[in-house]
Amino acid sequence: MNILHLKAQDFVTTAWSGGTTTQLLIWPEGSDYGRREFAVRISSAVVALEESDFTPLEGVQRYITPLSGGFTLTHPGKTPVVMAPLDPPYCFSGEESTHCLGKATDFNLMLKGVAGEMVRCNGICPIRPGLNAFYAPEAGEFNLSGQCYCMAPGELLVVFAENTATIDLGQNHCLACYAAIS
Repeated sequence: MNILHLKAQDFVTTAWSGGTTTQLLIWPEGSDYGRREFAVRISSAVVALEESDFTPLEGVQRYITPLSGGFTLTHPGKTPVVMAPLDPPYCFSGEESTHCLGKATDFNLMLKGVAGEMVRCNGICPIRPGLNAFYAPEAGEFNLSGQCYCMAPGELLVVFAENTATIDLGQNHCLACYAAIS
């Protein structure tokens, strides 16, 4: 098991048409989001405009949930999706035209060519074979293999695992991202 505790100094923040986005993790190492060459990207974005359009991402499965604020996402011909902070993550195709109404800070998982998902969890949470990332919306302690990780808000604990295991989040909540990688 390979474990990385990523903190604010490890992240990269850039501007987009509706605000800023902070890339927390991109995999495999050396991937380039600008060229759309990645398998997994985890980020948090600030949606600063009342109305914005998400960047279309061909071949990308997206998961999103607001961390603060809220928004309504609309796709042509589909029922609008209204989201409040830490609602269950919403999954959609990055190829879909996505219009956003509302200001928020959100958390995103993008998968390209790999299977996975994002879920909210607390207590004992599974670790699956592949890439596992646990995002701390609030400060807390995460216990894994006898090691305690003191997590500040916005930090990411990344676990590359070959076998199943568990992580003890105690009473803390987190957003867990999984990707089945080889």
